[in-house]
Amino acid sequence: MEEGGPETGGRKRPRRQRGPVASFWRERVRPLFSRRLSRLASLVVPHLYMGYMRLVWATSRVEGIDEFARLRRIIEDHDGAVGVLWHEEVMTVAFGYSWIGFPAQTLASMGEAGDVIARMLHLCRFVVFRGGTTTGRSRRREGVLRDMIDHMRSHRRVIYGITVDGSKGPAYRMKTGSIVIARECGRPVILARTWYRRCLRLPTWDRMAVPLPFNVIRYYLRGPYEVPESASTEEGLERFTVEIENDLVALAARSYRDMGQPVPPNLVPRAADERVAP
Repeated sequence: MEEGGPETGGRKRPRRQRGPVASFWRERVRPLFSRRLSRLASLVVPHLYMGYMRLVWATSRVEGIDEFARLRRIIEDHDGAVGVLWHEEVMTVAFGYSWIGFPAQTLASMGEAGDVIARMLHLCRFVVFRGGTTTGRSRRREGVLRDMIDHMRSHRRVIYGITVDGSKGPAYRMKTGSIVIARECGRPVILARTWYRRCLRLPTWDRMAVPLPFNVIRYYLRGPYEVPESASTEEGLERFTVEIENDLVALAARSYRDMGQPVPPNLVPRAADERVAP
């Protein structure tokens, strides 16, 4: 409703009613096109992604591969692990870890965008759980955290890769779900990072990075971090989450400096009085 001008005596102008044709288009026709375009995108975009990423990795120098021998030992010793990373590097997660021989288990949101991402992950041999944060309550799948816990408990050597500030942010602020999984399954937490010297940044909430061909790509891993017994309480869980978050912030800042890039101004440790999102 809009405020009326002088010609309406300051009264609110009533919203214009849609005619039957406009209503039919909005309610029946437009959703049909949207669904078809979404299906087309879910079929085409994942294959375009794979082709582009093959080009990037084939023309780039890849560093940090030796870290994965240690990760394999951690997985053997602890029968799995929970890897945590920032959403800004999600473009490279599926292909980059599959390329190194580490397709993992992960989470994709519900809805059309989640369908496209899930197909990309399946092409890279990831196991995909559907759920997480979405803008539509009807799309939210309850219980996905429990499904992931049950899966890790009932399967050997599961490695989860979770973007801990996704899927809506705020950027560089960690939610507690990954720590809850590690705590309930008795698995350690691993900090993971893939970064590159040259990239494009998309106009998304996290300024998602798209690596360019003829690049330098570097893998980083830190850990393992054992979840302390104190994390069984809400206060202890939040304290440990802040510890992991701040170490992940420091790792990302190091990757920016290693590549000769400025550190983003919002890539900072959490303030003492800043709460952790559940």
